Amino acid sequence: MASTNYGVCEKCRKRIPIAHAIRDGKVYVAKSCPDCGPTEALVSSDAATWQRKRDIWDYNENGGIACHLHCERCRREHKPKMVFLDVTNRCNMNCPICIANIPGMGFEFHPPISYFERVAAGLAAMDPKPTVQLFGGEPTVRDDLFDIIALLQRHGLRVRIVTNGLRLADEEYCKQVCALKIPVLIAFDGRDPEIYARLRRSPDAYEKKVKALENLKKHSRRKNIIMCCVARHVNDRHMGDLIAFCHENRDIISAMHLIPLTETWEEGEFETDVTTTIEDVEQIVSDALPGEKVEFMSAGIGSYLKSAMSFFGSPRITFGGAHPNCESMTMLLSDGERFRPLGHYLKRPVDDVARDIVVIGRQLEKKLAGLNPARWSQRWRGRLIVIRTLLGPALKAINLRRLLRGNPALRILRIFGGLLLGRRLKDQLRRHSAIDAVLHMLVLPFEEYHSIEGARLDNCPSGFVYEDPDSGEVKTVPVCAWSLYRTGIQRKIAEKYAGAPA
Repeated sequence: MASTNYGVCEKCRKRIPIAHAIRDGKVYVAKSCPDCGPTEALVSSDAATWQRKRDIWDYNENGGIACHLHCERCRREHKPKMVFLDVTNRCNMNCPICIANIPGMGFEFHPPISYFERVAAGLAAMDPKPTVQLFGGEPTVRDDLFDIIALLQRHGLRVRIVTNGLRLADEEYCKQVCALKIPVLIAFDGRDPEIYARLRRSPDAYEKKVKALENLKKHSRRKNIIMCCVARHVNDRHMGDLIAFCHENRDIISAMHLIPLTETWEEGEFETDVTTTIEDVEQIVSDALPGEKVEFMSAGIGSYLKSAMSFFGSPRITFGGAHPNCESMTMLLSDGERFRPLGHYLKRPVDDVARDIVVIGRQLEKKLAGLNPARWSQRWRGRLIVIRTLLGPALKAINLRRLLRGNPALRILRIFGGLLLGRRLKDQLRRHSAIDAVLHMLVLPFEEYHSIEGARLDNCPSGFVYEDPDSGEVKTVPVCAWSLYRTGIQRKIAEKYAGAPA
């Protein structure tokens, strides 16, 4: 019996059943609200790719969906691997595409340090402890930002800062941030002031962002992440130049998080003539590298190897595992002169490799059942099983002469020998491969009211965290559902802490 997939009526916000409709090569979410009537919203511009991701994943859409999108009364423990923590809705910009700020929300959310003490304690009690991304508004407008970071770190939490980068244009401030040795996720939509005039109504922001990246390059001792809002007919033609920029700065940039322009703005605040979907972003990246074949896969594919990875240390699969049509990913690998797509180093299409991962992952689940990676003898036995299972398919899939330096057979033995001893795969590849650097590319959709669906949130591995203003409990809401609750929850938090000492 088919389970019900729920969405939200974009007019009255009622939770209602939805279905997918495929028409003219596109995928729509179709719904019929008993009060507002039928509506539909575009979720993919490429139905074939959308469906292929589901087929590779072997996704069963009738497998049971528990999410009814009523997060306010849900008692399910999602155990998120990553949480976003809103620290303020103040901002030093006023982007028309953003509603998570004072003009968009209609009140100020800027809680005192005591609020974050409660949130930090609640996060520290989670098992495992999630990574915390400081969000806003703009986190760097808080004078006590470093105190909040220190508080979270005292509770054993890994911290990241998500910033528009404007304050990092101040070299002294940037030095202080870099001294924290934590990842910075900096919003950078391309190397053209007109992009910021259109998306942000702030062409002057471009120069400050460039200066911020120069300061990071000068003072950062770790790699950081570019966050790019991708919009068709706005900055799509600049993607090739942005990838080239990342290659020029590959010593400090490890990843690009690509966010399709999400239509959350109020009517009249911003206009676009075309919707940008996940598959649109994938095509934009592919078009940016002419002559190359860029292939994306569902980020959740990696979750099929979670059990295998546990025998080589704690698995850190931050993204993925929720749904085949959520985040997608690929990698660009530098040969020292330019980035080349992952497929350049494979003998087979990425889709075929992804299918193999699903099959092999299930095989390993059975082979490793009953083995405890925490016990020395069983951990070594598990490692041998994993390496023996993966070796053959890896040799068939990888173009070793392109990937490795020197004698491929000798390098393979050294890589797997290192893995057997518990060394990290990325360290082994850095030592033995011809790859100069890797740029991880993730397409991270933030769903808006009209296209949200419970199936994609059912097992979401990331969420927004907050202290319940009524019960005092620390709770999380899946990322793509947060827009349904943010304003109401944060208004009550602001009222609760009004007048509290900073």
